[in-house]
Amino acid sequence: MAGGPQRLKPLRACDVAARLPTSSGQAPPCPHGPERESAGFSLIELLVAMAILMVVLGTVLSVLSRYQQAYVGQQEQASVQVGVDSALELMSQEIAQAGAVGFAPRTLGAAIVASTLAQSAPISSTDSLFVGEKLLVDSGAAQELVAVEAVGQGSFTGIFTQNHAAGAPVTALGVFGSGVLTTTAGNTLDLYGDINADGTLVFVEYDCNTATGDLTRSVTPIGSTTQTAAQPLLTGLAANPAGTPCFQFQTVPFGGTTYVTSVKVTLTSQSAQVNPQTGEPATMTASLVIAPRNVLRALSFAEMTPPRTALLEPTPPGLPIP
Repeated sequence: MAGGPQRLKPLRACDVAARLPTSSGQAPPCPHGPERESAGFSLIELLVAMAILMVVLGTVLSVLSRYQQAYVGQQEQASVQVGVDSALELMSQEIAQAGAVGFAPRTLGAAIVASTLAQSAPISSTDSLFVGEKLLVDSGAAQELVAVEAVGQGSFTGIFTQNHAAGAPVTALGVFGSGVLTTTAGNTLDLYGDINADGTLVFVEYDCNTATGDLTRSVTPIGSTTQTAAQPLLTGLAANPAGTPCFQFQTVPFGGTTYVTSVKVTLTSQSAQVNPQTGEPATMTASLVIAPRNVLRALSFAEMTPPRTALLEPTPPGLPIP
């Protein structure tokens, strides 16, 4: 042949089938293009695909792990902050209220005849009465200030220079200048007064114990001889930076009384669990300066000329309560 020998094209399976007789007399169509049998993926292709998949999964898991660790760390930090903030908020309220004279209105239970001698007077309630307290008895021209000399069952003893009818009102005025009893920096704070504004005088003690990791608080009615069991207010308490005490005070000595004009509270707390990212517990230090408003009022009364001693209540006996 002209142009040299020609190469024969290999027959395809469909070409062979086209030459065979069929019942219909028509050959089945032969697809265009070379026929290729499906052979699947080779082992090398599978290994490469698995390696790529492992790299992608490892990257995704690494990112998720970092996000989870960051979330756990933020939760621990938030938990510490909530605990410290709650403790400081309660202490702020109670320190500000220290020195308040709470006295629910009450009345005399019988008529009183004026005398220069001390006499017992029935009263509707003796709750929170204490020896030395100054009571304002009656109203109008018969009103007078009576110092309590003794407290009995349903009565108190004092000197009445005016006649008083049964049912005459009895109240107490003024404030406690020594409402904050602790005056030296340290890890204990003692205060007293109508702390809850419910007419009941109580003694409150806060104690920072870094050895046990607790800030505790006890509330005891005045007149008790022993403290009520302390309850934890904040756990995870740690030593403050540079050894700073939990409680620091500014004081003004005047007329034989030391008036605490401000209390600085510093608390450091740490989480029970470590931060997964840093390997350290979440730690927070917070400080707050609080002014005991009733003590400041007492100081202003004492500094007046002449001093308004009728509005200055003495410290109840037995304080601080052991």
